[in-house]
Amino acid sequence: MTAHRGNGAVTVDELARRAGDGDREALSALVRELQHPMYRLALRFLGDPDDAQDACQEILIRIVTRLGTFEGRSKFTTWAYTVATRSLLRTRKRVVESSVHSAERFAALLDAGMGDVDTTIEEAEYGLLCEEVRVSCTYGMLLCLSRDQRAAYLLADVIGLTDVEGAEILDCTRAAFRQRVTRARRTLRQVIDNRCGLIDPANPCRCGRQIAASQAAGILRPDHLRLAEHPRQEIRVWIERTEEANRQIQLRALVGEADERRCAEIIETVHPPRQAEPPPEQQCGPGILR
Repeated sequence: MTAHRGNGAVTVDELARRAGDGDREALSALVRELQHPMYRLALRFLGDPDDAQDACQEILIRIVTRLGTFEGRSKFTTWAYTVATRSLLRTRKRVVESSVHSAERFAALLDAGMGDVDTTIEEAEYGLLCEEVRVSCTYGMLLCLSRDQRAAYLLADVIGLTDVEGAEILDCTRAAFRQRVTRARRTLRQVIDNRCGLIDPANPCRCGRQIAASQAAGILRPDHLRLAEHPRQEIRVWIERTEEANRQIQLRALVGEADERRCAEIIETVHPPRQAEPPPEQQCGPGILR
């Protein structure tokens, strides 16, 4: 990660060093740099925007209040992902995560849900409904994985960390980390292979064919598309609205008065970022979950 400060680019590691030395502007910039990747990780891990929002708040609080424990022996992003991943692994399971039981049952639901495409839906609405189904299905596939495998897969195949970094974050051996990633890929292929039309046009499943079943199951609400209509403008609003909150966090952290309760009181007054998903072409093939 690289932040732009003034006329030059500053690495996140440099921001972390300056923030640790008492630079309030650096701490503010550091929080801004971290909030989007931490939210994206939480969203993919938990599969629900509201749950991810709560988790992201908790992660940012932990990073800010524990910044003094960063010793610089690894990259700061590795340390930040360690804090985030371990926080997510400890968080209680919410409704969405608990609703997905196994890859076999999820695949069976997809097979049973394939219906005819409703040709009466207007093109623009149809596109949004398909996008909602596609993203929901993507997160559902991730939730088919055990938490350990899900974390390893996200760190390796989505974020792009090495096995050395992943093993450090999950506190396991490199061999164990690679094994978790391999098992996660195998589970995901179990759902995708010979089924997903985004992977292979010859496969039978299409997002449009899942619309009716998703609506009937209450998964898809045309009047409330929480994933397809992720507001892009909200990202900028979040940054603007958190400037004052960041300054308050800085003041408390730098004088040694910050604790999780106080930080929570500040952060909960604003909305964490909900960054729009990459366009579909960036999520097909091996990178469908990126």
